[in-house]
Amino acid sequence: MIAGRGPSPLLVGRTEQLAALADALAEARQGGHQALLIGGEAGVGKSRLLAEFAAAAPDTRMLTAGCLQLGGDELPFTPFAAVLRGLVRELGTDKVAAMLPGWGTPELARLVPELGEPDQRRAPDVARTRLFEEMLTLLGRLAEPGPVILLIEDAHWADESTRSLLAFLIGQQRELPGVLVMATFRSDELHRAHPLRPMLAELARTDWVRRIELPRLTRRETGQRALARPDRRTPGRLAT
Repeated sequence: MIAGRGPSPLLVGRTEQLAALADALAEARQGGHQALLIGGEAGVGKSRLLAEFAAAAPDTRMLTAGCLQLGGDELPFTPFAAVLRGLVRELGTDKVAAMLPGWGTPELARLVPELGEPDQRRAPDVARTRLFEEMLTLLGRLAEPGPVILLIEDAHWADESTRSLLAFLIGQQRELPGVLVMATFRSDELHRAHPLRPMLAELARTDWVRRIELPRLTRRETGQRALARPDRRTPGRLAT
């Protein structure tokens, strides 16, 4: 990072993508369901686009967390655990627990110990199913007062458990009126054997899933963006 050079105040070349995000949120507000998979090369502007989108929807609860590059399968559900910790800090343990099904100690306690001590005697498949259902229920309850956006960033680094839960939630979007699920990923890192590729292919066959690919800015757009920085001088030929 170069000192003194903040992000451009002007979002350039993303009108179509920003409109797609706004349309998806409008549908969620009306009780509809849609999921967005946002890809692009590293540094192409995914975070900048989403920051602009979030700024235009201040009345929407935004649940955002990223996958860790070195997380691996030994740290399952990393972004969902981060989302839960944020909710516990914001709402308190009792309020979060009250939104979950009355099945005793929630399986989500495996991710956030503040929710209690999960029953270690449960069979792994039962525990996994309950955890998925609890997350589904929690998101639905959170969306009752108004729309919720669940954003999982850097899904190309997601562990297997995170990919499975994300795919489950997207597949169950009909049960989540008012919830917009989004995920970002670096498309240039999806080599032929990358584990995210089959998940994306499977989700692409779902009616309410839309994949958005951010292209590189054109030379003209790059010049316009650079000229919008008050601290940078850009040769006029770049903006022509």
